[in-house]
Amino acid sequence: MKRVLLLLLLLAAPVAFAQTSIDELNQAIKQADELRQQRLEAARQAEARIKQLGAEVQRKLRELDAIGRDIAKLENEKRDLTKSIEGLQKQIAETEEEIAQLESRLDRLKTRMTRLVEKLYRERAGRYLPLLRAESFTDLLMRAGWVQYLGASDVKLVETLTALVDELRTARERLVRLVEELSRKKAEREERIAALEKKKAQYQRVLAELKKQKASEEVRVVELNKAAEQLERQMQDLAAKLEAEKKRLEEERRRREAEARAAGRMPTFDVPRELIGRLLFPVPGGRIVAPFGADNNTWQVIVAGQDYAPVRAAANGQVYTVAYYANYGWTVIILHSDNLLTRYVNLQEPLVRTGDVVEQGQIIGYLGGSAMIPPNEMWFSVLISQGKRLVSVDPSNYY
Repeated sequence: MKRVLLLLLLLAAPVAFAQTSIDELNQAIKQADELRQQRLEAARQAEARIKQLGAEVQRKLRELDAIGRDIAKLENEKRDLTKSIEGLQKQIAETEEEIAQLESRLDRLKTRMTRLVEKLYRERAGRYLPLLRAESFTDLLMRAGWVQYLGASDVKLVETLTALVDELRTARERLVRLVEELSRKKAEREERIAALEKKKAQYQRVLAELKKQKASEEVRVVELNKAAEQLERQMQDLAAKLEAEKKRLEEERRRREAEARAAGRMPTFDVPRELIGRLLFPVPGGRIVAPFGADNNTWQVIVAGQDYAPVRAAANGQVYTVAYYANYGWTVIILHSDNLLTRYVNLQEPLVRTGDVVEQGQIIGYLGGSAMIPPNEMWFSVLISQGKRLVSVDPSNYY
């Protein structure tokens, strides 16, 4: 019996969505929509990546600015140290020159004193030679007299100059140590500057790569959006073809029915009465806004009190088929008896699957899965089979 009903569904009017060409168009629309969603999702991910890369670029720029400020500060310190070292080296040179002058003066003074001693010795050596050979107090007095003769002022000058030279040498050593300390600090600054320059170069390379990635992602977003727009246009073209095919099939059905009426060959069928008055209204709180037969529709248009309202099974039965159509959303068909089915159009992804047994009032899904039907609207049909025909009847006869 189920195989017969499936065959009847495939041979039914266009509203059954079972003609091969309609199925192909619906499948093409579904595939195009899936691809479009994939492109849009990829574009959203790329935009998030662009935002992340932009934040990273700004962070790297701030870090580069900080490194630049540190380098500038160290360069200023290095310049100050260089000036200080140059000043100290100048002082050292001046001190060395002064030491050299004093030493030269000392050398001249010592030479003069030596010559004077030699002269006195030559003049008085003969006179005091006997005394010099004896070691006596007289010898000491004589020697002291000679020293006095040399001049107390010259001796004092030598002592003063010698002390001054020692003091200058001490000052020079202090200056040299200070220069060494400043040179060490300067070398430390140079090492830190070199390390910061290396770090700066690394950051600049990273920044360039981040900017390159950001530009690449921006190009990718443009391409993905273009692809999504192309798929949207393709979906519109396919939807137009689908509507044209449905219209053609509907016109063909009406033409055949008109010919059958004219020839007195309209089939008759018995309405199954076991469910008359027993079907549950499928949308709680909903109302019928377009009855069966309005504008030659073979379904009933029901509007819920809110968007995405729940949809419930009209009676006990078994889910016969679950299918998705891009323009109509998910469609569920439930078999309630050997020759009566109900169909629910414009669902989001259903809560039931083919073969599930459902109970009357069980929620099978929620409205809002169609791209063209409002999210608070459902197309509801009651289908009965008579012989080899599957026919839509007024659902109101079964509430």
